[in-house]
Amino acid sequence: MITQIEQALINRLVRGLGKLIYRVDSYHGELDDATIDVRRLPAVLVTYGGSRIKRASVSARGHRHKSTDTFVAIVMVRSLRSNQAARQGGVAKFEVGANQLVYAVLRLLTNQTLDNLVEPIKPVAVRTLFNHLELQKERLTAYAVEFEVCYSIQPPLEDGEYPTPTDDPTHPDYLFNAYNGELTPPHYLERITGVITDPEATTGFDIKTETKE
Repeated sequence: MITQIEQALINRLVRGLGKLIYRVDSYHGELDDATIDVRRLPAVLVTYGGSRIKRASVSARGHRHKSTDTFVAIVMVRSLRSNQAARQGGVAKFEVGANQLVYAVLRLLTNQTLDNLVEPIKPVAVRTLFNHLELQKERLTAYAVEFEVCYSIQPPLEDGEYPTPTDDPTHPDYLFNAYNGELTPPHYLERITGVITDPEATTGFDIKTETKE
């Protein structure tokens, strides 16, 4: 689910930001890399920041839980002239400022469900990562825009059971099948036996169920 959400966030930002940015991508440690390609800025880099998991309800199958994930969109720009231009944008159209990108990211992601993948996204905070930092004879500015993303976790397994056998790559238990984890065959209702009684007759019945592929 985390990967699905991250990719959905990236896809929406790519479509929404257009030519405001050079690229939108997953974060790959660029903030710690002195060899970052400053020519590929401005950029928005998306990363997962952890989860809080709480019990949501009790169902017939047991406890259901909800995950609240933190995702961060890191906005990075380089300053061609001044610190003010890096933050607010310059006179030329191509001089996009960090403040403009923060606004754009908040506007595009706040309250979105990503095609009903999650509950409406909540903005949490905007933090300065660095302001006019000198790197490779360039001045870089970066902000972190944080969001909370909530969704219900897959219902739990029955006590003592293992995931379900499946060949469907979209099934939540496919991971365990692909890597030869132990599986529990699904339970099927094989037969129903009983008696129907009315004032004039008693009739027994025996129904064998069928499994359709």
